[in-house]
Amino acid sequence: MKAILYTLSSLLFFLSTLHAQQTGSIQGRIVDEKTEKPLSNVNIVLQKTVLGTSTDRDGFYVIVSVPPGSYSLQISMLGYQTKTIPNIVFRSGETTDLNISLTDTPIPMDPIVVTAGKHPQSLSVSTQAIDMVPYTEIIHRQSRTIPEALQRISGVHFNESNISIRGSSGYNVINVGSRVLLMVDGIPVLTSDLGAINWDMLPLIEIDHIEVVKGAGSALYGSSVIGGVINIITRTPSPNGRFQLMATAGIYDQPHYEEWHWTNRTLHYERIDGSYSRQFGPLGIGIHFSRYRTTGYMENNEIDQWNGSGKWVWKISNSSRLDLYVGWNSTKMGWLIQWLSQNDPFEIAPFNKKDEAKFKTWNVYAQYYLALSDRLGLKLRISHLVSQMGSQFTTDDPNAFKPGQGTGWEIQADWIPAGFHHLTFGNEFRWDISGSKYFGDHKGYTISPYLQDEWALLPRLTLICGMRLDRHVLIDEKTETEISPKIGLNMQPFDQSILRMSIGKGFRAATVLERYMKADYSGIHVMPNPDLKPEKSWLFDLGWRQSISSRGLIEVSLFQTEYWDMIEPVINFLGTIQFQNYVRARIRGVEISTDMGFWQNHLELGTQITYMDPKDLARSETLPYRPKWSGNVTGTLSLGPLSFQIEYRYASRVEKVEIHPLDPRVPLKLLYLRGEFKWRNWTLQCAVNNALNYHYAQIERRMGEIRNFSLGVQMELGH
Repeated sequence: MKAILYTLSSLLFFLSTLHAQQTGSIQGRIVDEKTEKPLSNVNIVLQKTVLGTSTDRDGFYVIVSVPPGSYSLQISMLGYQTKTIPNIVFRSGETTDLNISLTDTPIPMDPIVVTAGKHPQSLSVSTQAIDMVPYTEIIHRQSRTIPEALQRISGVHFNESNISIRGSSGYNVINVGSRVLLMVDGIPVLTSDLGAINWDMLPLIEIDHIEVVKGAGSALYGSSVIGGVINIITRTPSPNGRFQLMATAGIYDQPHYEEWHWTNRTLHYERIDGSYSRQFGPLGIGIHFSRYRTTGYMENNEIDQWNGSGKWVWKISNSSRLDLYVGWNSTKMGWLIQWLSQNDPFEIAPFNKKDEAKFKTWNVYAQYYLALSDRLGLKLRISHLVSQMGSQFTTDDPNAFKPGQGTGWEIQADWIPAGFHHLTFGNEFRWDISGSKYFGDHKGYTISPYLQDEWALLPRLTLICGMRLDRHVLIDEKTETEISPKIGLNMQPFDQSILRMSIGKGFRAATVLERYMKADYSGIHVMPNPDLKPEKSWLFDLGWRQSISSRGLIEVSLFQTEYWDMIEPVINFLGTIQFQNYVRARIRGVEISTDMGFWQNHLELGTQITYMDPKDLARSETLPYRPKWSGNVTGTLSLGPLSFQIEYRYASRVEKVEIHPLDPRVPLKLLYLRGEFKWRNWTLQCAVNNALNYHYAQIERRMGEIRNFSLGVQMELGH
């Protein structure tokens, strides 16, 4: 036996040595062009292969096992211009030395994204409309929540916490049946029982950037991708060690009209986020926490929230990596249905003053990456999401809502059989358990094979075709099968010009709450509908993206989405609600986005405008809770350590609402003023939100946030 083991080990050593002699490698150092300081965590990808790496604490990188030939090297980092170095020749047994400098930029011109194709690629080769929000923007905008960070993106609109991309959604209580898929590091995190988004499930300080893919995307991601995908990418542990602390405190003003004043208390909010990360050899560790507390600006509007998370990254070798993640959230908040009266809009009825909601979430995942060769990569992942909600009624009845549990597995391969094809294929499985006395106990699973091919027809012309089959089974109840295809084209007719077009299907299976909910609350009766069918959509998208040197970019998109069997709550004259497939809809629109830098980028100006026509074709009327016009304008002036920002957000008056259609409605007009001062490792911030103290209600009889003033401080040690 020892002789056999010795022979096998000798053979493997010989083969690996032979392989190393038959391949080449590249190494070097990446620095900032101005300061010449080393840059850590820079992403380096060898194009037309699955090989890549990132720089260490001293800016060094190395890529090994590269077959002989000529390749292009792509280098990217948020805050810097993406650089591509072509025609690098690799020879057997030789190492190429290449040092690189990167130029900083406030505007990400061609960042690397992972959501559009399930693998890293330049935004410039995507066939879909994509936006990205880097961590630096979240900080400069002094965002307190993820929705606040996303509000500047064209086509994205929030009705309170309900997200709508290009009019995909109106309003549902606690985000039930979201038509936008939320992911963390590429892993779906919609709850198993409600199909809902919990925006508070991770600390803000943990985010590296957020990618937003607009429009139907079920060909890669399955159910719920009718409106689009939000993918939150968490940070990689810092090579040198980094400690960060953010603290913000604010107070609310009084309502504009004196007769609306309802309390003499000082209403306030506080948030603190902390983070520490470091790499110890091949192992990187990141630990993050946050605490948020507010009295709210209305009666029974308080929130008490805790978050914690940990991430471990083990670089096993140059060709393999293991990521482990654990996240936890606990939120307790007042539950506000509607105001007391139009003369008392910030107060509620006495019998609702003890209403509350509680949410707890655990999110755990492991992902393993392995490059089997320069043209074949493998990704394995397993994840588990636990979510539980409660209210004042569940204190004595803890089984009223059992924890919703979703366990997922996925195996994905990326294969480049030739330089002009990139195949992404795999299989995803999810097992869901949910239970409540309001909708019963249910178990189900979904199995979903998928395939996508990116075919470079010409150097400046790429065709993308993909398809996914989803088989969704509610055990002993219902089985549904959906096939979701897509096709897209990306063409670069001129330097810095991109023309893209795509056609794709989206669908969403009804949640167990929508099918089986039966309850009575505050005079509202909810009836079940177990015969709900999946809602479906088809997206037609055409876009042009034009870069203007390194000073900015302009993007224009035309879109049309057709919807069938949309699931909406229907309210009759007796106040009874039932979810039904009754809407056949069409939404057409245009988006225009610009990001420009002037005066050596000391002045930045961003504009986003969206117009859409959301039509309910079955009723020949406008879809509810969707503004036809929306947009914002943001100007930022940077003068050394000082910066000033002004932002104006607008959304036109919605033409139709469902709950109280006779109530008066107004457009959204919000002004934000922000300031920032940097000194060494410290940053001081101040802001006036809703500076004009404009009163509005996105949902009937629920006032929007009034004017508030905030001060913040940030500290960072290491990098």
